[in-house]
Amino acid sequence: MKKKLTYAMYLALMIGLVVLGACSDDDDDDGGGGTTPVVPDAWEGTWLSAGADVAPILVSLFAYDSVRVTFNDDNTVVLESHPAGGAWGTLNGVYTVTESANSEIDAIAINYTAFEQEGIIQVWAANPDSLYLEAVQTVPDIGAVPLTPEDGFGADPTLLHFNIQKYRKIN
Repeated sequence: MKKKLTYAMYLALMIGLVVLGACSDDDDDDGGGGTTPVVPDAWEGTWLSAGADVAPILVSLFAYDSVRVTFNDDNTVVLESHPAGGAWGTLNGVYTVTESANSEIDAIAINYTAFEQEGIIQVWAANPDSLYLEAVQTVPDIGAVPLTPEDGFGADPTLLHFNIQKYRKIN
């Protein structure tokens, strides 16, 4: 009788471990290999900034009338800029977004072949979705200090709102 009770307890323990093990990854994203679809990050896609949405600093320094950026799910980025009356220019790079636990504003670092930027990014669900980006060049160092999610947009006392790039999702 004692042996049967011991076997029953072991069997119950094993069943419990199997059940708990099977449940432990129900909430994990499996990279699209299972039945749970992969949810893209809000910033992924192609975004266009044109006219009054182009950051005033980009208009005054480079005469940009349009800027298009594509954030891919593999963390590559393509930046296309268009000066008034000129041709589109393209920069390729990689990016990293560090999501904030306390804010809807996240930190972003972008490494293009020619320079690097850091700053903040925020996406709003709308029709079309909107993305705000405020980043400053950090490499080569020009003395600019990137904002953090805690700082918020327009918090730089020198740049104020002049460096906020506003985009609308186009794809």
